[in-house]
Amino acid sequence: MAVKSLEPELTVALYGKAGTGKTTLASTFPGPTLFLDCAERGTDSIRDTDADVIRAETYEDLEDAYWFLKKSKHRYKTVVVDTMSQAQDLAIRQLKEVEPGALGNWGTMRQQDWGTVSTQLKTFILTMRNLPMNVIFIAHDRTFGGGDEDEEDGTAIAPTVGPRLMPSVSTVLEGAVSIIGNTYIRERIVSKRVKGQKKPKKVKRIEYCLRIGPNATYSTKIRKPKKIVLPDQLIDPSYEKIIGLITS
Repeated sequence: MAVKSLEPELTVALYGKAGTGKTTLASTFPGPTLFLDCAERGTDSIRDTDADVIRAETYEDLEDAYWFLKKSKHRYKTVVVDTMSQAQDLAIRQLKEVEPGALGNWGTMRQQDWGTVSTQLKTFILTMRNLPMNVIFIAHDRTFGGGDEDEEDGTAIAPTVGPRLMPSVSTVLEGAVSIIGNTYIRERIVSKRVKGQKKPKKVKRIEYCLRIGPNATYSTKIRKPKKIVLPDQLIDPSYEKIIGLITS
């Protein structure tokens, strides 16, 4: 079978502020879909879908879900981790509960403790990424840099925006997936024809958007054939629109 005739299994990282459509976009991917809700309670927007939800109250719940998808016969075509930012918090909580003696004074995280959590999350990302299905990692956004001064030449470090994760974990996530997109909402004033009125009426339109094209500030990526030129963003993004870009 020719490579171009295969339906691709996508690995995706979506990040953005709360309410910008990350979970809704994930729900457009081929189903049945399993959402791993990491104490986020952000699945209200998909109540009208047939997706299944596992409430991950502990990091062990995430590990159990992975082994279920890896070892058992199941019907799912897409799995969504919602969110990796909360998964990181679950990993930190697990370390504090299971190995309290490993922490510093007053239960604070030491450098080696952060290293333990980082290694755990990196392994989780890479093993999930290798599942034979669509895998979507959702995260909140975070601005890195900006305002910091370079000690050598005194120039300001330009801010960058990416997933709200430890830098080492964010780097692994961004390298592991084939698509990185930033969700956001924009308002536009557009003209609307109203019956019985000569002049069009100015109305405000709310648009849900996904940054995907190369950007100097926001982390974005799509692995695609070289001939394809990406738009800066997709309006009302969906699985079909993303696939249309990759296979056009």
